[in-house]
Amino acid sequence: MNGTVAPVLADALRARGDEIVTWDRERVRVDHAPAVRAFVDATAPNGICHLAMGSPDWAAAMAGLCGQRGIPFLFTSSVSVFGPEQRGPLGIEITPTATDDYGRYKRDCEVAVAGANPAALIPRLGWQIGHAPGSNNMVDHLVRAAGGATVRASTDWFPSCAFLDDTAAALVDLLDRGDPGLFHLEGNPGLSYFEIVTQLARTHRLEAHVVATDDVVMDNRMEDPRIHVRPITERLVS
Repeated sequence: MNGTVAPVLADALRARGDEIVTWDRERVRVDHAPAVRAFVDATAPNGICHLAMGSPDWAAAMAGLCGQRGIPFLFTSSVSVFGPEQRGPLGIEITPTATDDYGRYKRDCEVAVAGANPAALIPRLGWQIGHAPGSNNMVDHLVRAAGGATVRASTDWFPSCAFLDDTAAALVDLLDRGDPGLFHLEGNPGLSYFEIVTQLARTHRLEAHVVATDDVVMDNRMEDPRIHVRPITERLVS
């Protein structure tokens, strides 16, 4: 299983006794509707979680099929749907204004999924923090950046982020609750990127000099009182 969040979510579900069926896109083509329907009917899942990259049309088709079959459907979106000028904490009532390709792609997927299945769960995630390098998470980014000895980190950027394990726990909670619609999964109570990077470098004993800058001025933290995500301050070493 690939990706940043999917393997961790799968582990969290397995830990409580759920069986996980991986969607192998080489065996079950996402653009072949009969094969998709046959796969879903054969596996008879209690829920489908779509955390993969893929077209909005595929996301909508999966959401629609789940709606027809009465299967809970979860699609993970991203804080990237918001534009850099939008000041957080950002609630679900804020209209996204992303103009970059990835942000617009994620927003297109959100709209397509919600249109195909109003009962779909659409959690937006921030930058994920793992416990080691090896995937697209903040620690991996930091380890690669530390290769140059100096890491520049803004004191005026308050990033949307959470530890992977805590994001997975929140996703499991959402699946259990079954409430439809948009959700914001946020773990940063107000730390700057400089503070986070400094503490991560200490935790992972990186031989890097973290330099405070003010070149990035942004607060893209999200907020949603309906769902709890463990604050990153409970895991970071101060």
